Amino acid sequence: MLNTCLVKNNYFKAIVADIDDTDDTGVYIVIYRLDTFEYYTSFFDIYSTDKKSWILEASKVISELDVPIDWKRPHRYCLARYARQVLNDDSFFGELSWKLSCNMLSNEDINRYMLISRLKETVLIKKLNQLSIDEKIQLFILKDWEIEGSIGEDVHYAIYGREYLYKRLYDKEKYETYYKKYWEKVESVFGKLDEDE
Repeated sequence: MLNTCLVKNNYFKAIVADIDDTDDTGVYIVIYRLDTFEYYTSFFDIYSTDKKSWILEASKVISELDVPIDWKRPHRYCLARYARQVLNDDSFFGELSWKLSCNMLSNEDINRYMLISRLKETVLIKKLNQLSIDEKIQLFILKDWEIEGSIGEDVHYAIYGREYLYKRLYDKEKYETYYKKYWEKVESVFGKLDEDE
């Protein structure tokens, strides 16, 4: 039942993310964008164990969502790609010591993962620097959907990962003003980021 796609349209899909095991009356449903597979919104239906009611509720939520303003935009792809790689790296390194202790990984597996990860980073940097001027400016505009509601880890990394992307722009001095305004907006909405984070 978990990770089951309940419904999708041209822009979003709804997936069962969690079911309350204590009494099987609650289900947590996450809505993802189909262009970047980023978390978009979620809801918790605590009133029914019937899958049909989950599908109806998910259909209703998806039908009320507008097409994201940055749908299929190249700058959004770069942000989502960066966030996905951070999540993959976190997962890999988080399980590394356990997998090594169980002999589930060899040094070759680790080296292979690191090589593939760095190659993906290289492709991302290339795509980032091939963005048009307008797309590079769009990198540093915080979207309403990123601000509203709760955000998933991938969107969180996309919001705070713009520093990483900015530092990898070959012509970053052209975008310094946009970058500074972006961080002022982030700090006004989410608060100042601790240096330890």
